[in-house]
Amino acid sequence: MLQTMRDNAQGIVAKVIVGFIIIVFALWGVESIVTLGGGDDAPITVGDYDVSELEITRQVEQQKNNMRRQFGDQFDDSLFNDEFFRRTAVEQLIEQKLALQAAEDMGLAISTAQLDQVIVNTPAFQVDGKFDRDRFVSILRMNGWTPLSYREDLAADLKMNQARAALVLSGIEVPFSGQLAQALAEEQREYRYVEYRIADLEGDIEVSDADVEQFYQDNQDQFQTAETVTVNYVRLSLSELAERQQVLDEDIEQAYADYQADLADNEQREASHILIEANGERSDSEARELAQQLAERARNGESFAALAEEYSDDIGSRSSGGSLGLAARGTFVEPFENALYAMQEEGSVSDPVETEFGYHVIRFDGVQRQQPKSLADVRPELEDEIRNGKAELAYAEQLQELSNLAFSARQLSDISEAMALPVQSSTAFSRQQGEGVASDSRVRAAAFADNVLLDRELSDVIETDDGAVVLMVDQHQPQQTQPLAEVRERVVALLKRERAAEQAQQLAQSAAEDPASVDAWQSVSNKAAASSDAPRAVQQRAFALAEGKADAIATPGGHSAVVVDRIQSVAWQEQSLEDGSLEELRMRRSRLDMLSYQGYARNTTEIRGSDS
Repeated sequence: MLQTMRDNAQGIVAKVIVGFIIIVFALWGVESIVTLGGGDDAPITVGDYDVSELEITRQVEQQKNNMRRQFGDQFDDSLFNDEFFRRTAVEQLIEQKLALQAAEDMGLAISTAQLDQVIVNTPAFQVDGKFDRDRFVSILRMNGWTPLSYREDLAADLKMNQARAALVLSGIEVPFSGQLAQALAEEQREYRYVEYRIADLEGDIEVSDADVEQFYQDNQDQFQTAETVTVNYVRLSLSELAERQQVLDEDIEQAYADYQADLADNEQREASHILIEANGERSDSEARELAQQLAERARNGESFAALAEEYSDDIGSRSSGGSLGLAARGTFVEPFENALYAMQEEGSVSDPVETEFGYHVIRFDGVQRQQPKSLADVRPELEDEIRNGKAELAYAEQLQELSNLAFSARQLSDISEAMALPVQSSTAFSRQQGEGVASDSRVRAAAFADNVLLDRELSDVIETDDGAVVLMVDQHQPQQTQPLAEVRERVVALLKRERAAEQAQQLAQSAAEDPASVDAWQSVSNKAAASSDAPRAVQQRAFALAEGKADAIATPGGHSAVVVDRIQSVAWQEQSLEDGSLEELRMRRSRLDMLSYQGYARNTTEIRGSDS
């Protein structure tokens, strides 16, 4: 993905983001002062690598954004359920982790210098051929990535590209291979085929009552009803609790005060810095002393930008005078952030601030605060927040009570009376699907649990998207064989199709064994890559048989026979290779090698997780 970005990114940022969510690019020195946010436990593990929930969410959003850009106003994400997007995202991420695991197994690595070179030369973040800090910051914020996490992603991507290159670029094709492939591609074959379609034969098939009865008895597993249940249940609904909550004037006043305080806490500060590292050229004490000297020189009137350009070890920000742009709290590592937010006067310069990456001289360049909206403008939103907050507290209390009652009560009516929750009834549903409350797979699983289904116990509390449910099975309809009278038409259709398929196979086999006995042959003359009226399977078989040979094969909707009458071979020695044809053949076979290796990697790498 990143390589495509680097190849195609030109001009305005819009060109960069078309087709995918942009992987954020970050400068080496700048990222060294940025923290990486934590995440939830990974739901999937591929070899030594985790696929985090955050990665899955980002991949899902990337897919949706790609479709929005492709279809515009015609895109309706309601046509695709989240499970569809999630499964596609998971599969893509598993393939990425498999490629990364393969790169690790090969011992591949990316140096810091390589990363720096790729980052500063990325066209997406350049203006007039030079890296532009403002563009970088804009894209960074747009996509919610931290520089450190991007740096890890870029290193991983480069390693995966190295692994692919090891396969794609190491293939060798000699001229003979190219000449032979070209000769085979130019080979002309004349062949005949006859197709026997099942649908055309079904109308002439006769079946007796005895045949129908025997087929029904032999295939009763095909005529089973789904096992179903109906349940009675009580539901504790979070949304209904929210609707019943009262909002007082003092609630609004407190919420508005909190809203204003949040805006104040979320201010963004603009800063510049000079990074001085302790490295092979200078000791820690020398780095500190140099940083102190630069701080004093800046306070005495020397240009901070000029000092940054001359002395800073941050190769990304020094070209822009050390500017880091605007950043919110939580962006920088703690010592850096504490120093920045302790500064009160714009333009002030800090003493050297030590972090794990070196010594920073920080200049406070400005602050940006969002102005609060009027109470009238935000009141509806605040009221919803208050109701939801009160509902969540009430819900937590009532959920505990519901759990206790579900454990001790013997009937739903006991819970209904104690909590003033009405007993409701579902329509019949199966293990696989249902409507209403049974549209939730967790409810269906609970209803078919042995203790609930067989012992008729109350279920445990089932938490759903909008609350919690406790249920009891009302009626149970076991799986059973449908009477023949109900499925007779279906049995007849299946029996006719089965016999028509057998007849089609026999006819095709007879035609292949005795071509002269058939008059309905259709003749074809073409090359292997050319299209024809013949089914694809017929053409493929025709180019696999020797001259004068025949065979019968299954084709979509029936069976066919094919006879090869003539092969006009082309001598490989007479083939002259066009420019690039040998390379094209090598790349084609290299891609097949890559697909083969990917299959091998998937079969030999342990993949764990509920989504895998």
